[in-house]
Amino acid sequence: MRSMEKEKLSMIGHIQDTPRVLKKAYTLRDEYMNDFVDAFVSHDFKKVYFLGSGTSNHVSMVIKNLFVDLLHVEGVACAPTIFTNHENPNPSGVFKKEQICVIGFSQHGDSISTCEAVKKASEDGYFTIAVTEQLDSALQELADVYCHLVCEEEEIGPETRGYTETIYQFYIQAIEIARRKKLISEAEFHQLDAEAEALADNLEIVVKESVDWYNRNKQEFYQMTKSSIAGYGYNYPTALESRLKFFETYSRPCTGYEMEEQMHGPMRAYNQDNYIFMIASEGQKELNRLKELVPYYKDVFTEHVFVITCEEGVASTDRDLKFSVRTSDLLSPILYVIPFQVLSALICEDTGIDTKVSPIKKRYVSSHYPSSRHKNLSQDPQ
Repeated sequence: MRSMEKEKLSMIGHIQDTPRVLKKAYTLRDEYMNDFVDAFVSHDFKKVYFLGSGTSNHVSMVIKNLFVDLLHVEGVACAPTIFTNHENPNPSGVFKKEQICVIGFSQHGDSISTCEAVKKASEDGYFTIAVTEQLDSALQELADVYCHLVCEEEEIGPETRGYTETIYQFYIQAIEIARRKKLISEAEFHQLDAEAEALADNLEIVVKESVDWYNRNKQEFYQMTKSSIAGYGYNYPTALESRLKFFETYSRPCTGYEMEEQMHGPMRAYNQDNYIFMIASEGQKELNRLKELVPYYKDVFTEHVFVITCEEGVASTDRDLKFSVRTSDLLSPILYVIPFQVLSALICEDTGIDTKVSPIKKRYVSSHYPSSRHKNLSQDPQ
């Protein structure tokens, strides 16, 4: 594994640092989760909105699935501007206003779209929660309750550690809420908690095996001009986040699909130049379907097919990545995003793209929502 001291401010440095931060989140749970957990325990939330833009949007999709599964709420993950301008949170009138919660995710806390959505939700009488890493942010000011992310500030734009830690932290919070609301037994809680601890302990192996996979295939990756990433179930959002990470760093056209949807339409544009990445996660029916699609893609379109999995009987070539560790379906988005973060980081390093330097010098159109603590945030940063 590459030197952390040398690359601590790089993209790969943040990825390699993720196991430490997850262990920190596991250990320090009592320092960040009390207000958030208390809000869910003391309120009878029936419907929860999960809002965020970019990477935070994909975080929202993953966490929505966690909360629906563990807390049995009706969950909606959507872009903040859709919520602000087009969404009716209670079209059938089946919920009371106090039964609807709106959670806004923004690592820096100044995303204009997320701040506007939380502001509107609060003005409309819904309970709101702000989730940021940056303390005293504009988003924190707008919400009823605040939840601090312990992912620590990332020094570069393409977020990796923050994405992974946010999912992990909200898993920890969700199982605690489920325990306190008696939605799971003590034995079930301890099993879910043990799986979280094991993943944090094993994530360094996942990162190393992802780096090894990249190095094994990097000569082929250098030839990649267009690609697609497909996932299903809990890892459909993983495919979308992986696509975003690769596209925003390496800048070659990349699409993200739900596995079966990739078969409808895009195939007309595929040829031997396409690179197809398949996330083979838990789920026997879809896993069996993936076993049909991989040889089909290789026969009809391209030899450049890569399978990422910890399941048996799927990965069989040097192009594939078969993890030596596994985790639960609920936690699998943390595991499966790592290879694509590594791919994005290392291919940029090896081809001379500095991910620490943003090509965008003015961000005031999308971020820097004004707050009372930062009166000049609406101005173009110098």
